[in-house]
Amino acid sequence: MKKFLYFISAISFGLLSCQGTVDPGTQDDTSNEDNVENLEGNITLYAQKDVIKADGVYASELSVILVDNHGEEHDVTKDVEIYVEGQDEPLKEVNFKTTEEGEYAFYAVRGFDISNTVAVKAVKGVPDLPADPDAANTEFAHRMLLVQHTGNECPNCPKVMDILKRIGDDEEYNSKYLHVASHSYNSTDAAYSPAAQSLSKNMGVNLYPMVTTDLTDNQICFENEIKDAIISCSKEYADAGISASSAVVGNQILVNVSLKVAVDSKYRLAVWVLEDNIHSPQAGAFASWHNMHSNCLRMMYGSQKNEQIYGKHIGEVQAGQSEDIVAAIDLDEDWIVENCKLLIVAVSGSGDYSLVNCTYCPVEGSISYNYL
Repeated sequence: MKKFLYFISAISFGLLSCQGTVDPGTQDDTSNEDNVENLEGNITLYAQKDVIKADGVYASELSVILVDNHGEEHDVTKDVEIYVEGQDEPLKEVNFKTTEEGEYAFYAVRGFDISNTVAVKAVKGVPDLPADPDAANTEFAHRMLLVQHTGNECPNCPKVMDILKRIGDDEEYNSKYLHVASHSYNSTDAAYSPAAQSLSKNMGVNLYPMVTTDLTDNQICFENEIKDAIISCSKEYADAGISASSAVVGNQILVNVSLKVAVDSKYRLAVWVLEDNIHSPQAGAFASWHNMHSNCLRMMYGSQKNEQIYGKHIGEVQAGQSEDIVAAIDLDEDWIVENCKLLIVAVSGSGDYSLVNCTYCPVEGSISYNYL
């Protein structure tokens, strides 16, 4: 039976830390190119970008890492041949670009060893990024993230809905955070999604209602705790800023995202689809608006859970520089596209992740870097 949290309880979950979440499966970028010809071990092929513009310019860099018998990693890209499936000749360069739309599968060959297969999708119609209004600036406004774990059959959830509404109307707090509603309590909820179920599970949530902060498993639910968490996690300057453009092309949302950084680090970018104005009758409702739900998580972009929650790895980015990704998101027939928007999340670190910044972006529109 589902558990839910009674507000008359004196239990407090006052864990307000904004530290990152450890992911033991993170791939480090360590490499060693010395004397690679005589090395033995398993080879793995990586694609820097899994979606590219089919413009003949935008490229995805392919690389091959060998793990030797001692567990050490070596970059053996120069010692292998990389093929496109269905073609007899290897690629002449590791930066793959094309003018032809489609999905391309690659594999690497080193002697008798054959790597895994990776896919790169080339698409047309990717919208251009907005012009940077202040190219020399790296003082970005910061937003932390509140994730509300909820469901329409949760009888106590309207109480947290009311708390979040009050905080959202309070000018002391509402400019410091963004909000996502993860409807994971019951699958019969019109706002439920497998993405929400995955996110809430990853945050360790089994008591409802609950709020977590900055993609950590720190669980809180009382008004003073949420306010304290917003203040605790807020920063005067963000380590990075986000610029993005999005357009609906056919049955896909094509998203162009740029991350410009103020602090040297390894970064990741996540793209989530949110939907507003979903009607789902709410148990325990004491106001009519409780039956309408917004910022509801519909999907998280990526092929693996780690990418979906913490973002696509974009590598080391130096202060003052920018890096970008393209995302191609298949539309779901259950979404009302006009009510959808994107949440873009920037994360730093390698294994011990920290949320750096986040922003909303219209599905048909763009957002520029938010400078102070």
